[in-house]
Amino acid sequence: MQSTYAKVKTIMDETAASTTYFAAAARPNTSFTMAQTAFASTHNGGGAVITATTAGSSDSGKTVTLTGTDLNGLAQTEVITLPGSATTTAGTKYFLTVTAAEMSAQPAGNVSLGFNNSRGMGMFGGRTALKGFTCCSGGTAGDVKFHSTSSLTSSSTPFMQYRTNGTADNETHFNIPAPGVLCVDGLTVTYTLDTIDQMNVLYNG
Repeated sequence: MQSTYAKVKTIMDETAASTTYFAAAARPNTSFTMAQTAFASTHNGGGAVITATTAGSSDSGKTVTLTGTDLNGLAQTEVITLPGSATTTAGTKYFLTVTAAEMSAQPAGNVSLGFNNSRGMGMFGGRTALKGFTCCSGGTAGDVKFHSTSSLTSSSTPFMQYRTNGTADNETHFNIPAPGVLCVDGLTVTYTLDTIDQMNVLYNG
């Protein structure tokens, strides 16, 4: 019988959220001037949910259209609708890159683009199997979610989730009997910043 070897990816992202990482506060008439288009190396290949922060209260209903790629590197767009108050509004999709952003109309107050504490990493974009994982908890208890979907959002229902205990560097191992958990639409892991310090995910692909 032919052997099938597992592959592994390491999740390790302890980078604080930023409201201005992708675009500094400004009043663009059309396109934002992008300060960055990809996450820094400290995210170790992972991505996050994008935010738009408004400084004024007269921009209700105006939109920001984001263009970039999802956690598996596939093209995606998202529209964030601004509220009528000075606040930070999060999208629902996880981005690996944000290559462009456009306003539907010039805002009355400054708008900046950043990312929040909702993090994720694509393991494999096609049919695969989850084989197991090791996890070092962060200092905050929370759920690590495993998804197999072509349309991932922050409200997507995972096929499996694991809860960390909130004791920093407490390590656990989770082995799945062969042939593993089938993931027809790829494998993606999402979590909230500080719920894990490091995680190794084993999969076929």
